[in-house]
Amino acid sequence: LVAISDGENGSQSEGWLRLQLEYTYAQVIFTLTDQIQSIFEQSPSYDLRTMMGPNVDASLRNLLDQFDHHDSDEGKQCETDISASSYSQGAATFLTAGVECVFPLNPELRDSTSQLLIDTCRGDNTLFALLVVGTRLVTIVQPSNPTSQLHTSDLHLIMTFVGRQPGLLTNELWFPVCLPRFDSSGFLYAYTSCLDPVHTGLSIVLISGNNSTEQFKVFHSAADEVRSNLGLPPIGSVRSSMSSKSSTGDDKETATNWSDIQDDSDSDYDDDNDRRDSILSRISASGKRTSGQGIAPRPLLGERQLSMTNYLTHNPRPRPKAAEQKETTQDGPFVTALKIALLPQQEDIMSQYLELASAVHFTFRCDIYVQGSSETSTEGMLTQCFGPPLSFPFTDIQSQRKVWDVYQRLSLRLRLGSSSVETCYDALDMFQGHGSSNNLGDITNDCPMQALLESPPNVHGVTYLQEDNEWLYVGLNGKFFELYATLPATVKPREGTAYCARLVRKLMGDERILFLSNPLTWNS
Repeated sequence: LVAISDGENGSQSEGWLRLQLEYTYAQVIFTLTDQIQSIFEQSPSYDLRTMMGPNVDASLRNLLDQFDHHDSDEGKQCETDISASSYSQGAATFLTAGVECVFPLNPELRDSTSQLLIDTCRGDNTLFALLVVGTRLVTIVQPSNPTSQLHTSDLHLIMTFVGRQPGLLTNELWFPVCLPRFDSSGFLYAYTSCLDPVHTGLSIVLISGNNSTEQFKVFHSAADEVRSNLGLPPIGSVRSSMSSKSSTGDDKETATNWSDIQDDSDSDYDDDNDRRDSILSRISASGKRTSGQGIAPRPLLGERQLSMTNYLTHNPRPRPKAAEQKETTQDGPFVTALKIALLPQQEDIMSQYLELASAVHFTFRCDIYVQGSSETSTEGMLTQCFGPPLSFPFTDIQSQRKVWDVYQRLSLRLRLGSSSVETCYDALDMFQGHGSSNNLGDITNDCPMQALLESPPNVHGVTYLQEDNEWLYVGLNGKFFELYATLPATVKPREGTAYCARLVRKLMGDERILFLSNPLTWNS
């Protein structure tokens, strides 16, 4: 893998380019597993593109575009896809090795929704359960063993893939994924369904090591139960509504649907059980069934498929008005709070934080322990990030790249004491030499830049950089946090540091409404 930076459009440091290459590599493993290594050993000239296909190419572009995130492009996407993240920080998630969360949300409501996932989705074969909106996290439930919890880079791959799928709003997806930092040698199987395609784009993601038809049925039923408990309408009524829009030409399908490859003579269903049985039989026909726990056997690379079920394919029979009234539900408190959180109010919230530090931009990292984890170890943390997207006066790609490049240099200074190329690569060599602590195969040794940014600085520190007499860049860290901010150069470094410290105190005080402050496990 090779990355080339065009200096005319804004310089990118060696470490930043290395990070992009590592995510590119991880995305390929996410799709194909590390089985590709043995293929190249046998045939070094093999053309990998023959195995990747257009879906992988699109996934790579979606991932790398976030490193050069541009708000105008994001806005255009949001106009046509409600599931897209309408307030994304882009490169900040990679710089801080953190995931973005939907905010502001009442912490009690978020905790109760996490508990709902535990009560509804817990099972011998369920590894992870997530609720997401676009590429932003609402909540996640993981195993209690810290070594079995997801690395941030794996979460980035999952949420980028799911949050930018054009067919998610109208489809259930059931597909194999390889989580490179969890186990790069085999596939897990992910079920996704949009619980609220009309208003919020709230989606559920359930991951298992079992790819059997029975497991799909379990996840399908769990998603229906979560939808019902949140006060969202049944999928049947949503399907009817969206089908009506489709018939008038207001909503064009972009995803693969089964009518393209199978006779649609059975499109009318008497009840949901018949519909579900048909879906399961189709999925069963598209791949081998396996049973058992843990990492499921890998499909042959040539047989890897993305299985979809499209509710718009089947037009339901007209239902009596009494049945429609019975299915009408009222939004629960969590969905109501989520709708409010997704209103265009983030700019006002961010303005208050920016004014507090006299800053034009900042990005904040917060390390929060997963419930039950030892606070004497860096394992068992869910790293999250928060901050506004780059906007005026950083309106072009070049100026935005400049900011991220400076932030990364500040990050290396806090961790290594220097941002020089030599110091950076000495640290990367150290990470590569330590290897992985678990028995499963992963790609940690191949992705030292990810590991370096995931590891918090050892001591409290402050650093700053002032260039061109225009901007003052400040970086500071403490236990469980990092902050990078851009202030006008008229602010003196000592004053700027004090302003940033004031902002940190405010953000830590608002932690419970801005972040997933109490990540739960299946044993919670």
